[in-house]
Amino acid sequence: MLPSAYQRLLVMLVLVMIFLVVEVQIVYSITCNALPFPKSYIAYHLDPDERIDIDGKLNEKQWMQVGATDRFVDIQGSDFPKPRFLTWVKMRWDDTYLYIGAYLEETDVFANQTQHDSVVFKDNDFEVFTDPDWSTHWYKEFEINAINTTWDLILNKPYMNGGFANSSFEMPALKTATYVDGPVNDPNVPNKFWSVEIAMPLKSLVTNDSRAKAPPKNKDQWRINFSRVEWHVKNVNGHYEKVPGLPEDNWVWSPQHAINMHIPERWGILQFSTEKLNSSKFIKDPNWPVYQSLIEVYNAEKKFFSIQGYFTSDITQLELPSYVAKGQCAQIPIISVKQSYHFNVTVQPFDLSLPTGHIQGDRLIWWS
Repeated sequence: MLPSAYQRLLVMLVLVMIFLVVEVQIVYSITCNALPFPKSYIAYHLDPDERIDIDGKLNEKQWMQVGATDRFVDIQGSDFPKPRFLTWVKMRWDDTYLYIGAYLEETDVFANQTQHDSVVFKDNDFEVFTDPDWSTHWYKEFEINAINTTWDLILNKPYMNGGFANSSFEMPALKTATYVDGPVNDPNVPNKFWSVEIAMPLKSLVTNDSRAKAPPKNKDQWRINFSRVEWHVKNVNGHYEKVPGLPEDNWVWSPQHAINMHIPERWGILQFSTEKLNSSKFIKDPNWPVYQSLIEVYNAEKKFFSIQGYFTSDITQLELPSYVAKGQCAQIPIISVKQSYHFNVTVQPFDLSLPTGHIQGDRLIWWS
């Protein structure tokens, strides 16, 4: 018996439904798994009987056993000129410290800043930025030059959001050292590199943080990035002078895609591990699509405001990627605006067992 026209139509509808479901799954897989993602690194816990002596040298077993980060790139990304010198970082930790070892290739080592909490980046320097709870607020910045002059500070929020740097912030248990291959401030004797060792007290790094704890647990993840400021110098009568008219180079681990380190949502991700050395796999946060949606709406609101002079709660007025506007990777963002000058964005994941994300106009990110 031949199927009726109704039966044939029903079969066709079922096939179309199956096709659409498969197509949506494919689009989700391609789009949502390919969202922009920063650099990542796994730091391994030291064994109970291990220690790292902070002497500026990176020749200890505890450093030799682990791999380095990718080499630093221009702060704006890999499409910009490759840095003239190699830079990389390694990390370890114990229940008290985050240990950072940095290698900086350099032919002309100079340093003039000698006072703690002076503006160290007037010299060539190495910098660390940490945001353990991913909030973009109350993050810490640390700078060091080749003669071990340091500057540690805390920022309540990024400068562009009205934040300020508090240099009275101190890490009393901080330990630092540098090692220089050759002399400092002698242009007649070429150098090869300088290196840095830092033991950053974990308790100091989570100051004012709402979620991050010290010490972290296995698989906990913090935001972190590293920067290197590199000036062009020349030999003038046996001493170094900066080349007039040339700005400093800024080289980083995880690209900022702007000449600005104070965009914490673009920093890399550090995962802590207590597992067997070099056995862990990096775990991508299942709520990353929610996080990215928050950032996209935040940026779109700021752009809209710069043109229109007010914020909008109408998502159709914002320039957003389709995966955000159509809710392809997380639910469609909900935007609330108060008096046209303050906004709050909420994004829920598809998996409601995961926390809901929020961001407000001063860049603060939190979860509920």
